[in-house]
Amino acid sequence: MSKIKKQQATAVEQMRQVRDQLNGEIEAASGPDLLDRVHGHRYAVPLLQRLASKAKSKAKESGVVRGSG
Repeated sequence: MSKIKKQQATAVEQMRQVRDQLNGEIEAASGPDLLDRVHGHRYAVPLLQRLASKAKSKAKESGVVRGSG
């Protein structure tokens, strides 16, 4: 296997590990925990930040969010 193909394979393996770890964390978290995580993150993409803000305001309206953020 060439050096480039090995590096690509390693990168793919790393991405799969990260994906699996995140999936496990998401499955283990409750709804409010997930909302807290979304609200506490600063997104580099403005669209994602707006979506997170909308989710936060809707969650506040429904009384799902704990505390302020």
